[in-house]
Amino acid sequence: MRSLRTTVALIVAVAVALSVVGLAIGVWFLTRSALIGSVDSSLESRLQAGIYLESAEDSPPAVRPPIKGQPSVLVDAVFADGEVFEVDRESFDLPVDDLDIEVASSPPGTEAYSTRVAPNGAQVRVLTVSVVEGAAARAVRSLEETNTILVGLASILAVVGVAAVGIGAGIGVLAVRRSTIPLEDVAETMRALTRGEKGATPEVRSGSPREVVDVVDATAALQDALRRSEEQQERLVQDAGHELRTPLAALRANVQFAARTATDDVTQESLNAAQAELDELGRLVEELLALAARDEPIREFVDLDIRGAVTAAAERLTRRTQRPVTLELPDRPVMLRVDPASMAEIVGNLLDNAAKFSPREAVIVAAVREGPTEVVLEVRDGGPGIPDDERDTVFDRFHRTPDARAIPGSGLGLAIVSSAVEDCGGTIALDRAAEGGLLARVVLPRQ
Repeated sequence: MRSLRTTVALIVAVAVALSVVGLAIGVWFLTRSALIGSVDSSLESRLQAGIYLESAEDSPPAVRPPIKGQPSVLVDAVFADGEVFEVDRESFDLPVDDLDIEVASSPPGTEAYSTRVAPNGAQVRVLTVSVVEGAAARAVRSLEETNTILVGLASILAVVGVAAVGIGAGIGVLAVRRSTIPLEDVAETMRALTRGEKGATPEVRSGSPREVVDVVDATAALQDALRRSEEQQERLVQDAGHELRTPLAALRANVQFAARTATDDVTQESLNAAQAELDELGRLVEELLALAARDEPIREFVDLDIRGAVTAAAERLTRRTQRPVTLELPDRPVMLRVDPASMAEIVGNLLDNAAKFSPREAVIVAAVREGPTEVVLEVRDGGPGIPDDERDTVFDRFHRTPDARAIPGSGLGLAIVSSAVEDCGGTIALDRAAEGGLLARVVLPRQ
């Protein structure tokens, strides 16, 4: 996508180029007109210096010598029948054309200017003037000097034009750069807010255009609104954690005490069922709080050996469920710059999901593979897997497949994993595992 600076530079360059081209063409034609006018004046002066034809047709025309200091203007005479008399020692050997015959046949004083090419290839300017009836004098001057001046002028105008376009484009870029610096500050502020730097604030520089100032002011207002929203959300998460955990803990303790002191099987069974529901409600509350906390933009990225995170998560799962986890890890450390909390959520929830939806005798595998630009984490199980038509929706909050609704759970595990993977700049995909169950593949970039 082309930047604003580039766009304005192109617009300025095109505008300057069109202006310079138009001005150069105008200057060139005006100069050419002035030079041709000067040549025409020299032709007229030469003829006015004195040429006359004798009345006798067999007498050659007489011509006065050139005026000292004037450019070389050669003179000859033409007759209405097309005959030419050379009256100067030098001549362009210019043949008679229809214009010369027309002027020679016209009344005395009739004149006409023309530009022609002599037999030797030289471009010449010609003034034909009727002297007596049936005869005319021609003054001829080479345009070589004039053309040389015009070519040099065209070269100068081209160089000046290119320089003007470059200078104009540069001035345009500098002007736009000065005007868009506040916009860059706004973009950097928004990136800082995304990283969790709440103190970032865009600045308005003196001399900025009004439209840019409006954008900066609107961004600052948005930042304040986001800061207030984040503070309210943080307080809500903290208050909800306190208000929900405390009564649940008390209720769980009471149910456990009642279950231990129950005297009949029916009451014991009911209290055990209530305790199971309380445990499930507790897990739901913790997952909701974890998902709400994921919306907080504050993250601490550190260099972490992924093997350690996977091993720790596997050991926690084994302690809780007595389910062994087969580890496929490289022999050397696999370092990755990630948020440790996000990494723990990714591995922990994927392993919990595998243990929950696969039989106890099914194998659970956690594997890590590394490449030059990415690290791949895979969790495989021998369970029933997820149908193909359900894989696009299992990352939605509270979504549960029809086969999973009979199993205790909240439907938030994969949603938490998806959010954590996104925070780490990675991707997650679901497929069928070689063990027959689900394959969850997480790809995390090294940068």
